[in-house]
Parts: sequence; C-alpha cells; structure tokens
Amino acid sequence: MPSTKSPHYDVTAYLRQPYFHPTYKRLRLLIHGMGDDESKSAQQSHYKRWTSETGPFYRACAVLPLDKASDASLPNKPALEVTSGITRLVLRNLPIVLLVVLTVYVPTLAFGFIRDGRLSVSIGTPNLITIGLLVPAALIGTVWLYLIYRIVSSPLYGSQLHRSTVFFGTAIPLGIGTVYTLYDVLLVSGSAGKPAMTVQAGYFLFVLIAGHLVYDGLVIKTEHLLSRLGETSIVERAAYDEFYKEMTETLEQSYEVGPVEFPRSVMFALVVALGPLLLPFILTSFQPWEATSYVAYNLVTLFVLAVFYDVFVLIYYFVELLRRDILQYQPFHPDEHGGFRDLGRFAMRVNVILFVAGMYVAYRFYAEGVVRLSETSLSSPIAALTWGAFYIGPLVGYIGLTAFWLYHSFLRMHRKMEKGKKQQIEKNQREARETDQPYSSEFTDTRADAEPWQSLQGAPTWPIKRQSLVGVIVIDTVPIVASFVL
Repeated sequence: MPSTKSPHYDVTAYLRQPYFHPTYKRLRLLIHGMGDDESKSAQQSHYKRWTSETGPFYRACAVLPLDKASDASLPNKPALEVTSGITRLVLRNLPIVLLVVLTVYVPTLAFGFIRDGRLSVSIGTPNLITIGLLVPAALIGTVWLYLIYRIVSSPLYGSQLHRSTVFFGTAIPLGIGTVYTLYDVLLVSGSAGKPAMTVQAGYFLFVLIAGHLVYDGLVIKTEHLLSRLGETSIVERAAYDEFYKEMTETLEQSYEVGPVEFPRSVMFALVVALGPLLLPFILTSFQPWEATSYVAYNLVTLFVLAVFYDVFVLIYYFVELLRRDILQYQPFHPDEHGGFRDLGRFAMRVNVILFVAGMYVAYRFYAEGVVRLSETSLSSPIAALTWGAFYIGPLVGYIGLTAFWLYHSFLRMHRKMEKGKKQQIEKNQREARETDQPYSSEFTDTRADAEPWQSLQGAPTWPIKRQSLVGVIVIDTVPIVASFVL
C-alpha cells in the first residue's frame, strides 16, 4: 500500500510511482492532461511586465532621455490599457515629472518662507566683479554637467541603473524631509508649533513610491496578466473573452472637448477637484511665488486623482472577475494555488499600495493634523468638523478601503477556491459511483486510506501562503496603530 503521510496537493511525483492504478490516471487528467513541458509553462507566472523588463518596482518608470517617453511603440503591448492618455504618460515618466515639479515648488516655497521671516539666508552684497564671474561660471558649470551626462549615460543605454539612481536620488532627500518633519512635530515644537517647512516632503515621497508601485504592478504587469489569463486552464474561454472585451472598451473610453480628447480619468480629476482647488484664488490673494508653488503642488494632486480613478475601475473589474462564473478552480494546478497564484499576487500589490497610502495618512495626521488642532483648538463646531474631515476622515477611509479589499480579494478568492474544490470532490464521487471502478471507494468513502482522496482534500484554498496572509493583516494595522499610539 502507498504511504499515508500527511496530505499534499502536489501528486505529480506520486503518479510516477510504479504501483499507480487507473484511479491515479484519472487524477493525472485533473492536472490538465499536462506533460512535463506544459506543466513547466503553467508554473510560469503571467504576472510580469509585458515590456520584458525585470527588476524591482522602482525600476519600472522611464527616465528621459535614456528611455522612451511613451510605451505605445514598445513591442508586445496588450490591447488592454489600465490607464491611458496623459495620465499614463505622466505615470510612466513620474520620476522626471516630480523632479520638474520639485524644481518649481521648492524654490518658490523657500522664497516665501524667507519673505515671512521663517527662513533666513545671508547673501553678500553683489558687485561688478561677482556679476562678471557669474557668466564664465555658468558656462563652465554647463560644460561640466554635459560631460558628466555623456560619461554616465553611454554605458546606461540598455541598463536600468539610471532608473534606480533617479529614484533614490529623489526619494532620499524627500525621506530626510519627512523624517525631519516628524522629528520637529514629535520632539521639538510639538502641537504648539506650526507645520514644518518640509511637511509636504511626505506627500511627494508617497506619490513617488505609490506611482512606481502602480505603474509596475497595476499597469504593465496586470495588463500582461489579464491578456494571458484567457489562455490558461482556470477560465471559461468564451466568458472571459467577453469580459476582457468589455473591460478594454470601458478603460479606453474618453471625452472630446472640441479638438482635444481627454481620458475619463482626467475628466474625473478635473470635475472633482478643479473647483475646490480654484476656490482659494477666488477667496484670497496670492503673491506670485505663492501661486506658483500652489499650482505646482496641485497639478500633482490632479494627477493622483486621475490615477485613483483608473485604479478604481481596475479594482471594480477584478471584483467582477471573481463574482462572475468565469474562473475555474484547478486543485492540482502546478502553481500550487489552484491556478489563482497570479491573482493573489495582484491582490498583494494592491494591498501594498494601500499600506503606503495608510502610512502617508498616519504621517499627515501627525505632521499637519496635530498642529492644526492646536491652532483651531476646536473653537467652533464648524472648525471641529473641518478638522475631523481633513484628518480623521482619511484614517476612517483607509480602514474602510482595507477591510473592503481584504474581503473582496483574498476572502472572495478563498471562498471561490473552496467552492471549486467541493465541486471537484462531488464530481469525482459521482463519476466513481457511476463507473463502479474497483477503486471507487477511494473517492466515495472519506474514511478510506487512499492517497488520491488525501491529495484532493489537501488541495490549496488560498491564493497566497497562509503565513503571507497573516503578514498582510498585521501590516494593514500598522498605519492605524501608528496614528493613535505615537
């Protein structure tokens, strides 16, 4: 008799043993009738960049002029575009776009602090000699920067080192500004002071990290996954083709305003935020440098809202994919997660982005909320409601979104996989009774000491490892705990 050790859902090695019988042959058919080559192909993940690039998420976005500004002309581009138009263009070139915005935002903001007396800079009185030296100094500096560019860029073509350099070259100063802000609020000025001059460093750092995570995991990887999912054994092909076509048509819809065509994400951002963002210009007066920094900051805000819309539509269709009768659970799929491994990886990426957003919400609560609370002192019900909406509201929103995602991704996939396993067991029991095979008791009698039954009973019902699921839940609570414990 075969060994009766603890059940394991990978029965391929077991089926190769010399004493297998016809019942085991039926199990082999359950493994999609795969040979070794087909099994290896099924083990490969479709959750990867269609651009054929590899590497960590911070190497996903392009850096001009070493990379192409648009990915439209790249080979193997799927028909589905999670985001399109100007939103996709900015997202792909996010590092350079943020650098341009920061080049405008930081000097104008610093100039305003100098005018207000919050920042002092000692500059000597210029004379004709110093002014005359500026011209050759500028020329020498320009030539020096050009030579550095030529030396550094020549070996970088075809490499992704430049993307890492630009990402960390931007993220590290923003991280330092973020840490300084928390240090100032928690250990120096406390709630009696004003927001630190570097308070918005946390916002730009959030946009930089989340933007790379979105373009890498929710755009180019998800586009490849969804374009290849129809070729796998876990979907009903006709139903999935119809679903894919519907999703593609929805995501590529746009609005024409005269000769200009706007993606729906851009129109959403303009309709939702343009009025509130223009309101300060109507109600208050701005100095030119204040207006410049305000516009630069809120252009990034419009971009964030546009990306949020596209991600929301993508999440809606992901939930629809799980809700509709399209996916088919395969208990012995070579990915060792019933064929749902790549969908689990997508869900993990969304969860990571939620965590990054949650950490920014917690940061904002301390860096701005605690300080604003001391300024307003909740002097009126309107002030209290306004403060709560701006600083408590995002925390409540994060809790709600996290709970929504945990339920509609991991738990929903778990239920679908459990249902599929139950249906497979019932199918095997029914077929065994109908054919009256000599070894039918192995599937009809749950008490039988049968390896096929144990293997099927031990088939996976989660799209990720259970240890990873515990880690997801723990990580999701960190922003909430950080908001009320520090």
